[in-house]
Amino acid sequence: MLFRLLSKVGLVCGGLTVLLGSSLALANQSLTAQGWYEQMLEKAPQASYEGIFVHQSGNQLQTVEIVHGVKEGEIWERLLHLDGPTQEVIRRGDELYCIHPDASVEQLQQKGSSPFGNKAMGASRQLAKAYEFRLLGKQRFAGRLVMGVQLVPKDGTRHAYQLWIDQQTSVPLRTELLTIKGQILERYQFSYFHVQSEFKEQRFAPRTQGIELEMASNADVLKTRNNDVLEWRLNWLPRGFVDQTASGHAPKMSARRIYSDGLVMFSVYVESVDKVQDEGTMQAGPTALTVQHKQWQGQTHRITVVGEVPPAMVARIAQSVELL
Repeated sequence: MLFRLLSKVGLVCGGLTVLLGSSLALANQSLTAQGWYEQMLEKAPQASYEGIFVHQSGNQLQTVEIVHGVKEGEIWERLLHLDGPTQEVIRRGDELYCIHPDASVEQLQQKGSSPFGNKAMGASRQLAKAYEFRLLGKQRFAGRLVMGVQLVPKDGTRHAYQLWIDQQTSVPLRTELLTIKGQILERYQFSYFHVQSEFKEQRFAPRTQGIELEMASNADVLKTRNNDVLEWRLNWLPRGFVDQTASGHAPKMSARRIYSDGLVMFSVYVESVDKVQDEGTMQAGPTALTVQHKQWQGQTHRITVVGEVPPAMVARIAQSVELL
């Protein structure tokens, strides 16, 4: 997952804390867990903030600086990795720029927005098919009052998800992906969050020296290409997951398809290979991967499934692939 967060962080004290604890609390006290989630989807993308968050995936930690705002109805965002080689991601509406440690710039196009900047979160109607919304109660993160919301899978076959939503901005200041047994697989948490009162374009300029972003022509923008393969389908799809590659059903000749339940994703990739090798299932942090092979018309096909779902789920999905 994401993540990957959108938010602002700031040490809050004195009168502002009192304000958050009174008027905002009164305005939100009647919200259900689902209501908090829907309010987050509506308001968080429009918030203006800056901050620092920590991303924990398995045993790995990464500290990231973020600036988020809205200009003429479009979301602008800048993320700077503070650990290791300098890397930046800058978003201006649907344009996404990746600045690598060698100062090279890669321009992509993206659609959608989310509290984690890079991954669209699903509507509550979609999530309600597979998750139960529960309130975790009020807490305090990054010096700000938040409300905890938990999404518990109804079928027990996928991970749970919980987030703590800022009462003022509706930005999630902490999110966790965890197993049904409570083991945390991935976490985003702000240590600093500050709300900005106005949009200032200079905050979104690259921090990497000597970099100037220019709009590339359509021919220069990287696009994902699908390789043609034999037709295939899934004979088992976990409840709540829908195909993101195309409306309804994925293209019959699409090598790779992406599925999402609104919180997490997995992808399925089918390709012809010369021989069977490297089969098995493994998990690294929140991500599980399985590789299986099937024979069809005398040809070996490798099936790869990877996503933020339990290992048993990716294995069952791969087993359900039918070549047509």
